[in-house]
Amino acid sequence: MGDRDGLQGFLTFLGAGLNATASIIVGLAAGKSDNNRAFLVFSAVFLGILGVSLFVMVLMNRRRRVPAAPSVDGLLATNSDARPATYDVFLSSPMASLPSDEAYESHRHGILRIVEALERNCRFKVYYAGEQRPTTASFERPDVGAHHDFAALRESARFLLVMPQDLVSSSYVEAGYALALGIPSVYYHQSDIRLPFMLRQAAQYSTDFPRCKEYEYQQIDHIVDDIEGNGTSLFG
Repeated sequence: MGDRDGLQGFLTFLGAGLNATASIIVGLAAGKSDNNRAFLVFSAVFLGILGVSLFVMVLMNRRRRVPAAPSVDGLLATNSDARPATYDVFLSSPMASLPSDEAYESHRHGILRIVEALERNCRFKVYYAGEQRPTTASFERPDVGAHHDFAALRESARFLLVMPQDLVSSSYVEAGYALALGIPSVYYHQSDIRLPFMLRQAAQYSTDFPRCKEYEYQQIDHIVDDIEGNGTSLFG
């Protein structure tokens, strides 16, 4: 307990003691003469007022120390401003949910082209979980991978989703977490994919979300061209 809390505890105890003493004095005054009774009653009233004043002072001091509950917008702004930006972009795209080893390796090759374009044209430091995972055999255990990915996401300034197929993918979980952290996001997906409702709403600039954009693409080349043509303004 700090010194301030200790003092408040002492004042609360003192106030209770003064009120109790005042009650005892009132009881004693009943059997005294008029002169003594008046003095005792005056003393009891004085002690009672002093005790109540101490209670009020402690209560008001405690109320001043209770912080106001932050709004949702305030929480998002605080999260966004306070997070250390180890990475300029967190790039999320399906890995384990792709249908085969060959599909993963082919898709990874395209994503690495996007990573290269971000590094070359935007001078961004990019986090992509598959960068050091050339095959599905090199995947981390799910709990370990999730721990590393979410730690990196908390330290990222931007979020980029690339969704090549209609899959049940952890990338959507990462996209939702990026929203909760207040991270500006860009979603690329094939034209036949419909994003989950909350992500579509985020991309429509709802005031409840950070800045988000949604684009369709057909080939990885289209995303690379966007990065080369727009640079950092793609996330602006």
